[in-house]
Amino acid sequence: MDDDWDLLRGLNVRLKASGYDVVHAGDGLSATNQARQEKPDLIILDLGIPGGDGFKVMERLKTFMPLASIPIIVLTGRDPMATRDRALHAGAEAFFQKPVDNEILLTTIARILGQVEQGEEEVRKTSSNMNAKILIVDDDQDLLHGLSIRLRASGYNVVFAADAATAVSRTRQEKPNLIILDLGLPGGDGFMVMKKLNTLMAKARIPIIVFSGRDPIANRERALNYGAKAFLQKPVDNVELLATIERTLEESRQERASRKVTRLVR
Repeated sequence: MDDDWDLLRGLNVRLKASGYDVVHAGDGLSATNQARQEKPDLIILDLGIPGGDGFKVMERLKTFMPLASIPIIVLTGRDPMATRDRALHAGAEAFFQKPVDNEILLTTIARILGQVEQGEEEVRKTSSNMNAKILIVDDDQDLLHGLSIRLRASGYNVVFAADAATAVSRTRQEKPNLIILDLGLPGGDGFMVMKKLNTLMAKARIPIIVFSGRDPIANRERALNYGAKAFLQKPVDNVELLATIERTLEESRQERASRKVTRLVR
């Protein structure tokens, strides 16, 4: 909720690259109406907006019961000495002065959503795969940052590769528990990476989730035939991504346990 359209465009790009759905409001009245209509998981609010400042918007949101529990991050150019305490007292979860470091903002968003999104909370509570190492293979730096924040906030260790050759070498070096793999990579696509890993590390059987912007009709079946455990199209819902990661890691753990039992029986 901000009337600075340059800032809105920039935030929109960063948040969508991190997997979030984004809606906008440019004034106090539409902010309240949008919140009632969309029921967002989180609100980023400027204090200086037309049609009633941010404090009035927060007051209306906090007194309307269906919206009262939605967390609010205040992002403003106003003097923090005069407004921070008032904003936090009015119910804001966090306060940032413009300009804000994008990574700090995304980390704060992930932390707050991690506290209130029940789907993700259940994943963390029931997970037997905490601290699993995940290799993300993608050349989109914004996406890498966004995924890293979300996965680390959910208890995973994260390593990266931005091209096909590095993906193979990092897999051999890091021995991740799971790989999230884009298909469109410099130096050879994701299919080439899967083929090489199937040859070089067949015994390791590292599960792969393909996470791509390519047409799923043309690529899903091929990816699964190459050994991918799942195919997700960008952008993906964060809860769906975390649930797919958790399910894939659990299936991999059970498969390893089954192989171990088979060897012992023999």
